[in-house]
Amino acid sequence: MPLLLCFVTCSLFLAFAQTPGKPHQAQTTNSRTNEARQVFESVCAGCHGLDGRGGERGPDISTRPQIVQLSDTELLQILRAGRPTAGMPLFDSFGTTKLQELIAYLRVLQGKSAAVALPGDPHNGKSLFFGRARCSECHTMQGSGGFLGRDLSTYGATLSPAEIRSSILHPDPGSKSNKTAVITMRDSQRFTGVIRNEDNFSIQLQSLDGTFHFLTRSEVAKMEFLSQPIMPADYAASLKPAELDDLVNFIIAASKAGKTARQDEDDE
Repeated sequence: MPLLLCFVTCSLFLAFAQTPGKPHQAQTTNSRTNEARQVFESVCAGCHGLDGRGGERGPDISTRPQIVQLSDTELLQILRAGRPTAGMPLFDSFGTTKLQELIAYLRVLQGKSAAVALPGDPHNGKSLFFGRARCSECHTMQGSGGFLGRDLSTYGATLSPAEIRSSILHPDPGSKSNKTAVITMRDSQRFTGVIRNEDNFSIQLQSLDGTFHFLTRSEVAKMEFLSQPIMPADYAASLKPAELDDLVNFIIAASKAGKTARQDEDDE
């Protein structure tokens, strides 16, 4: 890890460690979790990825068995001593309490979220999903919503909060599923909608009213995509950070509830 990056990383950790505590005890759990997430995303993710699954400069700490199986005490020792030979600085000055909060957030990424309360209010998140955030115009959640986007009924059951948050803030602009296609046939017919599947011989398009069209590729004169993506790319500006937390919390809670309900039905 370059010396400058180490200096910036240590500075950010120290700044976080010196942040004064919240005056109201009832707010401390969500506040600490939210702060740990923000520090992880702004500092740790540069090496380990937003989801903790590794990057060019750091290993997978989210799913790698050797890491997942470490105890909290062992992880704490690693953070305190660092791994100088691997380019990881030590964070002993961070303080035990703050390091434990960061480890707790890592456990969330590792799928052990039962031990840590997620930031945000799922009830507010539901209101946003079916209201101002307009998610339900394209996405279905537990049988309610639109069809243009993917069904999110189980989407949040296996993903980390960081992954879901990233997918909301940074949707793939190049994905055909996030673009409105306009297909002009050789007989001048035009179809507008979302490409669901295609091969060398055919194109399957779902129009905005839900109708599926199976088009023969040899009869297609032109296929183009509108520049404006289907999924809004301005959630960082249109939603406050706390509202994003609410939305992510709802997606995870609803997905896990739906997955549990389906398992119960299968067991009957």
